[in-house]
Amino acid sequence: MKKFLLVISIVIIAIASCEKSQNDKIPDGVYTGTFQRQLAFGGGDIAQITITFSSNTWTGQSDKPKYPALCHGTYKLDKQKIVFTNECAWTAEFDWSLILGGDYDFSLNGDQLEILRSSLGPSTDTWTDKYNLTRQ
Repeated sequence: MKKFLLVISIVIIAIASCEKSQNDKIPDGVYTGTFQRQLAFGGGDIAQITITFSSNTWTGQSDKPKYPALCHGTYKLDKQKIVFTNECAWTAEFDWSLILGGDYDFSLNGDQLEILRSSLGPSTDTWTDKYNLTRQ
């Protein structure tokens, strides 16, 4: 009986660890959709973007220069947060808050990926960056 319980425990732990490892990355593929910086009082341009995820790395492009500022880098998931590292050098003539880098909230539902980051506070403009993507 003790051996049976030991085997069952090992199987449960193995299954639980497999499920966790599947949540360590976004499914590889090409994701297309839109980016919009939603301003506190409405408005905000919409860009058509593509981000390719592969083995905890990403590469992206936009139809509008540096809106958002995509390039390439790595990412890691932590619960409902995604942390992007952008590995590109950037020039100084644009708003660096548009660079895809740092902590974002995200949700993945099937092939639908939503990535959000808000800037709220009295000392800065208030906005939300919203990426709505679909895996192709």
